[in-house]
Amino acid sequence: MEIFSTFIEILGVIAFSISGAMVAIRRRTDLFGVILLAIITAHGGGLTRDVVFSFSPPAIFGIKYYILICVIVAIIVFLFARKFSHTYLENEIRIERINDIFDALGLGVFAVIGVRVAIEQGHSSDALICITCGLLTGICGGMLRDVLTNSTPFVLVKRIYAIAAIAGASTYYLLYIYSESIGFEDSFAMILGLAVTFILRVLAMAFKWNMPKAIK
Repeated sequence: MEIFSTFIEILGVIAFSISGAMVAIRRRTDLFGVILLAIITAHGGGLTRDVVFSFSPPAIFGIKYYILICVIVAIIVFLFARKFSHTYLENEIRIERINDIFDALGLGVFAVIGVRVAIEQGHSSDALICITCGLLTGICGGMLRDVLTNSTPFVLVKRIYAIAAIAGASTYYLLYIYSESIGFEDSFAMILGLAVTFILRVLAMAFKWNMPKAIK
């Protein structure tokens, strides 16, 4: 289970690093900005969660090679965009859609990882703490990224964003709690929770589902 959890987390780090780097490039930041926003997108949610709930030390300081993964991914995205800059600029709308896919994947991964962290910290009996940890882990990295790039955070305007994270986190938590009675392994429960968030986000993008707004 530990190996599977690590694999899922690395997948989320890569996905959010790509998303953060692509947003940074679209905002015309330099190489340092691309690397910084990749790291913040991938780890800002976990850091926020750990500070809010006083989980010590914050996870970002526990597995240091995750930072290296962010740096490598950011540099690869930067070099790709630089080499194919004209094509990159001509296809910004298509690239933004690709970025949304990576963002949806990262959101799903970190929504379930956040719940997993809360369970490991001894809060398995408290649904509110576990699901809130999943929500914060999923959305806060992107929020910090958007604030730094002077953009309205995705979570406030993007289609079914926080709701998707809550749905995935809740799915994983419920499957974990009732895993013995329904015969689900924890790894399968994590995959289902991730899939719920990812599918909801992709469907929301495809069919333009939005939360209601007071003024359109």
